[in-house]
Amino acid sequence: MRQVNIRPAVAALCLALLSGCTATRLTTQAQLPPPLIEKLPARVGIYYSKEFSEYVHRETRGTIDYEINLGPAHVTNLDWLLKAMFAELVPVEDPTKVSDVRPPLVFVLEPKFEEYSFLTPRDVAGEAFIVTIRYLLTLYDGSGGRVDSFTFTGYGREKAHTLASKEPLQIATQRAMRDAGAKVAVELADQEAVRLLMRNAGGIPPAVPPAQDAPAAAPPAVNPPDEPPPEEQAPVEPSPATETPPSGTGV
Repeated sequence: MRQVNIRPAVAALCLALLSGCTATRLTTQAQLPPPLIEKLPARVGIYYSKEFSEYVHRETRGTIDYEINLGPAHVTNLDWLLKAMFAELVPVEDPTKVSDVRPPLVFVLEPKFEEYSFLTPRDVAGEAFIVTIRYLLTLYDGSGGRVDSFTFTGYGREKAHTLASKEPLQIATQRAMRDAGAKVAVELADQEAVRLLMRNAGGIPPAVPPAQDAPAAAPPAVNPPDEPPPEEQAPVEPSPATETPPSGTGV
């Protein structure tokens, strides 16, 4: 009986399997342009959960494993952006337990990832990676009560010629981050709940003219059209006691 050495065949099979699976691991960089906005006079809090600050997106497409480290760069970006938007940014350990913070906070923000998704050149029959990032910002008041939440979505695109390219996917991701950051800078302070908390704390209502933001003052009283203004009214007729008797009549 002839003995067959199967080791070379097994080694070749393992090599084929390994070569068919590519790992794409990348770390996003903190890149945001300077926001062209006026800093608002508010002391606000920020809460980063461990899930957010250490978030890594993992998925497999065909034979390629994707691993995108998103959390640390987003913490850096949001810190930088919010410090540019507000007078002071204060990290907190629990957004619901901030009533004892002194000086008091106007409000607290908690960011969460709602979606990170991307399309490869194969998906869109083209030569580009297209990235979508959606965040949920939850708003708490200075006592720790949940007030509202807002969604911001960013999009990014970058050309690529191979599915395993790291740099194009990284660039598309960072462009999506910048797009979402720009929307936060422009839209967050215009949210009605944020403006209300700012007003209650004595801050300046942002981006809304005072006449629209506060109830209109009562208009001055106007006389009916058929009556002259008070200063132009005819003298009131004298009472009978002061009337001048008609001529020819005795007193």
